[in-house]
Amino acid sequence: MDKLKTEELSRFGKFLAVGVLNTLVDFGLMNLFTQGFKWPLLPAQALSFILAVLHSFLFNRLWVYPETRGTESKFQLLKFVIVNLVGLAVRSLLVAFLDRWLLNLIHSTAILNSLNISPTILSHNAALAIAVPFTLVLNFLANRFWTFRSALKQAAGN
Repeated sequence: MDKLKTEELSRFGKFLAVGVLNTLVDFGLMNLFTQGFKWPLLPAQALSFILAVLHSFLFNRLWVYPETRGTESKFQLLKFVIVNLVGLAVRSLLVAFLDRWLLNLIHSTAILNSLNISPTILSHNAALAIAVPFTLVLNFLANRFWTFRSALKQAAGN
């Protein structure tokens, strides 16, 4: 495998690791907000997503795209926020749809009813788990080829 492919594979692996950590932050906060604070699902998952995005920007800038540290971060942050707002819109639509669909499915499935888990908690988390991969792919592609692209070119001397 040539050096560029190896570097990109390594970068994607780091992006996935940051994504896993952010997913834990996201799920943890969403459950804290919905179960602990009794917030409705949509605002809870939106706020958990926003906090995970800020965490993600820092880790992406410092670890996934270390070449960008010497560049101006405010435009990168603006692009990163735009990418993630689009991701939030897509995710929110998916979560709302999937949550309703899964809740109906759970209520109609006797096996799942016997698990001793709240159908609401199960549907919230399953909906978010299904929606996250879509957001992950969207974010990686948009950030790799738009948010951090000019800084990567500049670091490479192009």
